[in-house]
Formats: sequence, structure tokens, C-alpha cells
Amino acid sequence: MFCKHEKRKNILKKDNFSLSECLLCGLIFLEKENENIDLNIYKNYYKKETGKRFGAVAELAVKAFRFLRALKVFILKPKGKKIIDIGSGRGWMLYFLKKYFGYKTAIGTQISENAYEFSKEKLGLEIYNKDLLDLEFNVKFDAITLWHILEHVPEPESYVEKLTGMIDDDGLLMIETPNFNSWSRILAKNRWLAMDPKHHTTFFTPDSLKSLLEKYNFKIKKIGTFSLEYSAFTSAQSIINLITGTDNYFFEWLQKKDFNLKIILHALLFTILFPVCFLANLVLYFSKNGEVINVIAEKNEQQ
Repeated sequence: MFCKHEKRKNILKKDNFSLSECLLCGLIFLEKENENIDLNIYKNYYKKETGKRFGAVAELAVKAFRFLRALKVFILKPKGKKIIDIGSGRGWMLYFLKKYFGYKTAIGTQISENAYEFSKEKLGLEIYNKDLLDLEFNVKFDAITLWHILEHVPEPESYVEKLTGMIDDDGLLMIETPNFNSWSRILAKNRWLAMDPKHHTTFFTPDSLKSLLEKYNFKIKKIGTFSLEYSAFTSAQSIINLITGTDNYFFEWLQKKDFNLKIILHALLFTILFPVCFLANLVLYFSKNGEVINVIAEKNEQQ
């Protein structure tokens, strides 16, 4: 049923992993020496009880972006009442949709134990601590969202197939995922921020994601490659990686906040590069070379 990537070509090889591209479906996938995915890497992805990942200022920005996600869902589906967010993080988007935008059913899935407990106990949300493929729902959803989730799963096609049975006839599917064709990935190569071989296993181009969705009877309403939240940051961090020969040092520091002299250089470079990268991504707004792929799709009733 699913593409087994039997016809492939290697496009990048490192000491502990390699990237290959399927010549049939176009999916780019990571192959590690150990093929088993260790879900324990997500155990401490979020902090206990608080559900935080960053410092106070960055956390305010994250919460603001989650509100903007909720607003986007409401604008696109103003009469919607039922949503499921696959890989729902700490649940803030779902919380805002219930509190401010009239969504009565707001369900999430989250395999990180800390984020799951925060969503359930602190925000009072309906969250399931299981993989989507292990769950069954007796309700059709008006909206299904996957914000930076497909790159984490080894068989994204099985997810897309499952979603076809979960979405209402006039429901919307919203997906955001890193764009392997992004300009900073082409420039920085394996130092691209979104490469992240510890957590990411599959990568898409706009064409390959479009083809996958159309294969399972989704009609693309809109596709773009710009994200206010991720584009400029990803570009800037990737270029800094290239300049300094390091891997995501500034991004890692934002989560740990242990001051040292080395961070001064990285923070200075980020301050200089961020506005430049923001403008560059705006110029690429309608191209296929922005940092992320945004897709809004619906069931194709004509098939």
C-alpha cells in the first residue's frame, strides 16, 4: 500500500546517518545505523509541570504564536466546532480555540509525558498520550492540524491515509513541515537547523507533499513556504551554523540559558542576520524555496 522506497538515491552521507530520496514518491528520508526510533528522546523535550522549553521572553513569543495559530484556524474555519491537533505540544493552540473561538471539541495527541500532563492537568484539555496510528475516534473533525509533525514520523503516508477517515466532508487539513528545498538548506547543507537527525526522520518538498495528499484524495486549497514563526529563525540559525562550523548553538542556548563568552558571538550574528533573513524569506513568499511548507487542503468531493 505505502511506498517502500525501493528505488532510491543517496543524497547525503554522514558518519552516523544518511539521507536518501525516493525516486518514485519524492520523499527524502533519513537512515540511521540503528533503525529503531527511541521515543525516550521526547521524554524531557518539555520541562516537568511548567511544560516550558525556553526562557521567559521566548516563552511569551511561543504563546503568542500559538494564539496566532488558533486565530488562523478560526479564520479558515469560523463555523468549526471540532478539531484535533496531532502532536499538540503543550496544548496552547487548543486552549485558545476553546476559550476564545468557540471550538467545543479540541483534542490533541502528545507522546511527550511532560507536555501531556501539562495539557491535561493545567489546561484541562482532552489529550491522548499515544501515537495517532494507535488511536480511534468516533467523531469526524472540522479541522485537523499537524504543525511540524510529519518530519518526526518514519511513515508519514500512513498518517495521511488515517486522516482521510477522520476529517469531515467539508473539513480542513492544515500541515506545516520543513521544506527540504529551502534556500538555507541548499546553502548550509547538513548544517541546516531543520536537519536535526536526532528528531527528524523524513523531509518533503512542496511537490512531494502535494503529491502525497492528492494520492489520498485531498484537494490543495493553498500551499506556501513562509512562516512568521519559523522562517527567519531557521534561516538565520542555519547560516550561523555554516559561518561558525557549529550545530544550532544559539537555539540550544535558548533552551538552557547557561551564559558563556561563546554565546556573545552567536547572539551578535543572530541579531545581524535575523532581519536580513526575514526579508529574504518575504521575497521568497510565493516561491518553492522558503523555509517551511504550509498546506491547507480539503477532501476532494469530485473523486
